[in-house]
Amino acid sequence: MNATCLTCGRAFETIEVRVLHFTFPGSRYCEVCRQAEEVEQAESQAAARFTRTGVPLAYRDCSFATFQRVPGTGDALAQAMNLSKEVRQGRRPSRGLLLHGPPGAGKTHLAIAILREAAYMQESASLFINVPTWLQRLRDLRSQQLDGEELQWSFPRGFKIVVLDDLGNEKPDDWSRGRLYSLVNERESSRSLTIVTTNLTLGELDDRVGKPIASRLRRLCQEVRLTPTNDYRALGAA
Repeated sequence: MNATCLTCGRAFETIEVRVLHFTFPGSRYCEVCRQAEEVEQAESQAAARFTRTGVPLAYRDCSFATFQRVPGTGDALAQAMNLSKEVRQGRRPSRGLLLHGPPGAGKTHLAIAILREAAYMQESASLFINVPTWLQRLRDLRSQQLDGEELQWSFPRGFKIVVLDDLGNEKPDDWSRGRLYSLVNERESSRSLTIVTTNLTLGELDDRVGKPIASRLRRLCQEVRLTPTNDYRALGAA
């Protein structure tokens, strides 16, 4: 029977449904509008998953499309996009990425772009951790003697992808190294995809976070250097 779509007003064919002496159209919406609604729902769910990663509000617009490629960043962009492609295709990459370079190189932007793609292509949860902020939060909880909550924050398990942002910029002491070791060791033991951003090379991280952590990061991540000719944040502010 013919029906009129309640959304767009377009006429379309649908089955006829009879209940007692009454006749109804089998659908009130045309195929185009139904598909558009499904896409909208999928995008809404993906946006909610991305929000739950914990990416700071200032970085919510980071994506591969908004990345401003400058000389010295092309290789990192290509490797980040290739890793993202593997995740979208349902593969399990053997290693993540350790993106390192000077401040303002675009490392965090690329890491978040991977999280965004993953949120739109899969149901699995991902997590963004700014390491200095995370450790300070744990210190605050410890000072308040909230051991149970500290334990929960210390071991963020069950995440398919974790970004460790700004590693090496935290206060280096035995306590912070202990927390970092627990987190990195858990990721390495479970062979979970991990992406690291840092201003330091893996060699420099040996001294900063300790060789046990740096050794595990070598197994977890492929080292990728960014050497931009311009400060990425300055470009964004221009």
